[in-house]
Amino acid sequence: MKILKQNLALVAILTIFNPLTYAQSDGFFEDVIVTAEKRNESLQDVSQAITALTSSEIEAKGIDSIVDLTSIVPGVTVAKNEGYKTVISVRGVGNETNQNAIAAPSVAYHIDGIFIASPFSLQTDFIGVDRIEVLRGPQGTLFGQNSTGGAINVVTKAPSLNESYSSGSLTLGEYNMTKLSGSASGPIFENVAATFSFTKTKRDGFSTNIFNGQDLDDDDSYSVRNDYFIDLDDSSSLRIFGQYANIDSNGSAMKGLDDTTVGARNLKQDSLSELKLTSSVLAGIYEKDLGYANLKVLASSQSDSISVRRDNDRHFYQDAAPSLTGVSTYQRSEYRFETSDVKTKTFEINLISNEPLIDGKLDWTVGAFYMDQEIENHIREYLDEFNSGTNAAGQDGVFKYVCGEPFADPNYCVSLPTGFGPGQTNPYAASTEFGFITDAFPERRSLSIFGQTTYSFDDDLRLISGFRYTRDNFLTDVSNFFGVELYQEDDTDEETSGRLTLEYDLDADSMVYLSQTRGFKPGGTNLTFGASGDGTPAMVLPTFKSETLDSTELGFKTEFFDGRALANIAIFDYTYKNLQVQGTDPDVFKGGVVNIPESEVQGLELEFTASLSDSWTIDANFAYLDSEITSSFEYLDNAKAQQYSFGGESNRYALREDVKGKELAKTPEITADISLIYSTQLASGDVLNSSLQFVKRGKFFQRIVNNPVQDPVDGYEIINFSSGVDYASGWGFDIMVTNVGDEDGMNSAMTDVFGVGATGIEYIPPRQVMTRLSYDF
Repeated sequence: MKILKQNLALVAILTIFNPLTYAQSDGFFEDVIVTAEKRNESLQDVSQAITALTSSEIEAKGIDSIVDLTSIVPGVTVAKNEGYKTVISVRGVGNETNQNAIAAPSVAYHIDGIFIASPFSLQTDFIGVDRIEVLRGPQGTLFGQNSTGGAINVVTKAPSLNESYSSGSLTLGEYNMTKLSGSASGPIFENVAATFSFTKTKRDGFSTNIFNGQDLDDDDSYSVRNDYFIDLDDSSSLRIFGQYANIDSNGSAMKGLDDTTVGARNLKQDSLSELKLTSSVLAGIYEKDLGYANLKVLASSQSDSISVRRDNDRHFYQDAAPSLTGVSTYQRSEYRFETSDVKTKTFEINLISNEPLIDGKLDWTVGAFYMDQEIENHIREYLDEFNSGTNAAGQDGVFKYVCGEPFADPNYCVSLPTGFGPGQTNPYAASTEFGFITDAFPERRSLSIFGQTTYSFDDDLRLISGFRYTRDNFLTDVSNFFGVELYQEDDTDEETSGRLTLEYDLDADSMVYLSQTRGFKPGGTNLTFGASGDGTPAMVLPTFKSETLDSTELGFKTEFFDGRALANIAIFDYTYKNLQVQGTDPDVFKGGVVNIPESEVQGLELEFTASLSDSWTIDANFAYLDSEITSSFEYLDNAKAQQYSFGGESNRYALREDVKGKELAKTPEITADISLIYSTQLASGDVLNSSLQFVKRGKFFQRIVNNPVQDPVDGYEIINFSSGVDYASGWGFDIMVTNVGDEDGMNSAMTDVFGVGATGIEYIPPRQVMTRLSYDF
């Protein structure tokens, strides 16, 4: 770590004194406007590490959803836990607690400035997008909680009273892929404009369960959006939009680590898989120019509902389990079903200065935010012959569901015994085949106030300072194992976060900045936790603490070669306190969120764009990460603890290990994206566009325990290609090939902390050849 700090300091010095930074420019590239500071500013004028993807870049790179951002944006990786929970990590800061319903992600997601609370919405496709802003680094001042790693703001194209247009596209490809999308916009009354957008995708699966023939990694989804702009008067406007997404698929392929089926895209599992998701947002944005400031009010009502069925052991009945110490074969385990319903309401008010104070030297922003969220979570896990008085040889590979479940065979089911409920200390005393059962009703209410100022000492030197206070109340009502364990918790957490940044313009085209920022993610309650009465201390507690991240960042932004090249460099050093991760307790079925006292992340990022000629452009980004747990912390690996069940708590506890010196999860050392773009106008007036893209994502560990068997996720390198013609008539035709080499790259892996200790592997999509017919009038 010390060597890295010395290297980063050297890079910083060389960058600042690079003579290229003083070359004058004429602004060859189109100026990209972003809203990272809650006001419209040029990307190159904002003293933060931001990647802004325009609509043309989104189309050229085939970015359909959040998942497609991995490695395209420096330091960003996107993975899926349990095959359906999207995890975004920015600079190694992500969500290692997504098996807990109330625990929050570390990267805040916004649509048009509206905070989108449920992580399930990350699975839906983008629709009507004008640009995507990815802010890297803590955003605790203006974006608040859940932005420890950064923030993503998807900006849609707003309706306009001065423009009418319609566009659409039809994409056909391998795996019987069909994608149809369209948008129409324009004024519908004198002071009202509207936009309607939709997208519909249907595709067979990339993978096959050879046991039951089920396609996995398939897609059957659609999204619709209706957006209205109302010009209320000369100084105020109202924007109202609603969007709805629906997914009805077989779910992701999570191939078991010990599955010997030939081919990365083939697996053998004895339970069907199913994923059903609906996500909706209804929002309003009111703006009024008060003269001295601009008032902005944002309100939303959000609803997300998901139902999942999956093979929890990720293998076939009684497959050998060489990766699990002390376990000979996999016990059949199934989630049927796991459901979550999330209802969220948000309200935010901002006041942004138009007329700076103190002789025009002080710009300011103040605001407040409120969120009310209610979650209903149900999990039903079934284990074959879990507690019937037989050993593995007595397992029959068939589940005895609890009688009364709609899918239970009345002639082969288990009725809960009389008196089964509170007070029965061992929920498995009866002959049952259920595993982890929970009915949880978490709630969260959050209130925060914030302010930020920018003081200009002169034309070149500015100081930005910001502060945010947040008060979080979270409560949980939990019933585990059909009422055997009842638990309620009500707690309040208060945190402050802030920002201090010094900006200096080296010349009209170059800026250097130094910033100190803090971000935080609130604490919460666990669905299950350990007890100390069994002779072993509890390692998972009823509640977990909020995590904080303090960041020091040195950045440099410049244009050179007469404006034909742009370069942005950021060097950062993170101190991470009370990192929230999923942990395991010596008590069986008592997993939950734990806090690691201190960790560090350091890194370097480079974004570079250059016009090589009137037709050729190169676009490249690179990120280097180095992470380490710097405090002692005893952690129990569920994959190792799986060999001991009830009565073996002391044996499980003896397997704990100190994770000091381990790498953080999902922190690849290297990520890179290089694109060579060709665009030229033909004699006919048509435009030929081609792009060749190289993407590299380095290897990483999927958990902080860095288990050498379960946790390594190999890196990959892929090439994407596209070429097409935009005709002067408004029509377009493109050919696209993704993953040209058909690489079986590992996207992620996941070891279940609650289940049978099995590890599942998810692969990136295979090669796809697609054609697209489009129009834009």
